[in-house]
Amino acid sequence: MSQRSKLRHSREQWKHKARQRADDHRYLRKELARIKRERDHQQALSAAEARLHAYERAPASRVVQTKADVIELALKLFLEARRSFRAVSRALKSLADVLGLKRPPCPQSVINWVMRLSIVRLQSAALPRGSALRAAPFANGWLWLIDISLTLGAGKILAL
Repeated sequence: MSQRSKLRHSREQWKHKARQRADDHRYLRKELARIKRERDHQQALSAAEARLHAYERAPASRVVQTKADVIELALKLFLEARRSFRAVSRALKSLADVLGLKRPPCPQSVINWVMRLSIVRLQSAALPRGSALRAAPFANGWLWLIDISLTLGAGKILAL
């Protein structure tokens, strides 16, 4: 064998060994990364389970103490967050465990609370006096909303 062929042959052997080592290192690097990810996931799972057990063992502290608190929260969701009756009911139902509610209110309860609040506000409102009322009776800063329910019998109402 000539000097040149010997050099070429040894270079090919060196390249082959280098490729094998690179494959081994790449495999080990990937395995190490996978093991670290699994360990991190396992640690996160253990921490989450520990928090869950601590939450289950802790005495249930009620955020909502009275029915008035539930009503206030429902009215805030309806009036300030501008959610529908059903959406307020669903939100309180989903937060029932956190708030400490045994029975979340149904949409009809939220409707009743809003109606009661509107009646109280209507009764306590100051009516305009004098010529302003005679000139434009429906433009006195009020919004008139007519709600006719489809209920029959004693439950039939007309609310302004």
